[in-house]
Amino acid sequence: MWLVKEGVVPSSSFRLSKTASPASTPMRRKVSAWIELLKPVTWIPIMCAYVAGALCSAKFTTASLADWRLWLGLVMSGPLISGTCQAMNDYFDRDVDAINEPYRPIPSGRISLREATLGISLLCGLTLVAAYLIHPWIVALAVIGIVNAHLYSAKPIKLKRIVWVGNATVAASYILLPWMSGELAFKGQISWTATAVAVCYVIASIGSMTTNDFKSLEGDARMAIHTLPQVFGVRRGAWLGVFVLNAGQLAAAGLLATLGEWGWAGLVGATVLPQMWFQRTFLADPIGKAVWYNAHAQGFLVLGMFLAAWAVRA
Repeated sequence: MWLVKEGVVPSSSFRLSKTASPASTPMRRKVSAWIELLKPVTWIPIMCAYVAGALCSAKFTTASLADWRLWLGLVMSGPLISGTCQAMNDYFDRDVDAINEPYRPIPSGRISLREATLGISLLCGLTLVAAYLIHPWIVALAVIGIVNAHLYSAKPIKLKRIVWVGNATVAASYILLPWMSGELAFKGQISWTATAVAVCYVIASIGSMTTNDFKSLEGDARMAIHTLPQVFGVRRGAWLGVFVLNAGQLAAAGLLATLGEWGWAGLVGATVLPQMWFQRTFLADPIGKAVWYNAHAQGFLVLGMFLAAWAVRA
């Protein structure tokens, strides 16, 4: 379910594999390639969205920290389905990665197409089993997310080629589906107020994901993938992405204010301020500072999401 925009994985991991000691076994190299393919760093925000959904439920307490539904949900939203979608994205984008990131596991040949197909199939199956064990309705959300991942990356549709549509599809799977799953796991139903807050963060994520497009300009141009920087130019695309990112978070704060939660609204709005500080550097050099911006600012976006979820609970 939780389709993730193609993450940033330093090429140093590949360089290390090339300089590994002779004692490094083929099995270890294969495991290393799979870890790189599944991109664990991209699991964290999706797992956080699952926790945010759980926080919306009054039934989530400190005792829930030991609840198997929390931990199985984190495994499902991280290694299983997020890993599935990351591998699927690399599988269908291997021609683009051969230009932008030739050191990735599939274009470099460290993982064959057959191995990738079998691995993706296995992860899909495990995802559906985990979803059913937590709550039967989560299976439907998982299927939607897997379908979204396919539509996003695979030809002939390849939604990532359509400006705004691709990022919107990713963001919905990235935030809304795990959020709804977390609430279903502990509450057994989905509330409209929590969903409305989640939608605000979906909007914010559409803008946030734009920062990933600046590292793939050459390959996207050759493959006719219409990202914001491709369509509007680097400078204007960066400004549009930042505007949407901030607008979504401020919309969440505004929604909380209309519900009478002025204190929580102020806290959520305050998390935007440090992001704006980092955005100044990013906007001055979108291509050079995209990775730097994600590393420094994403934590405040996640913090705001947690605060908004707890405000809905309150």
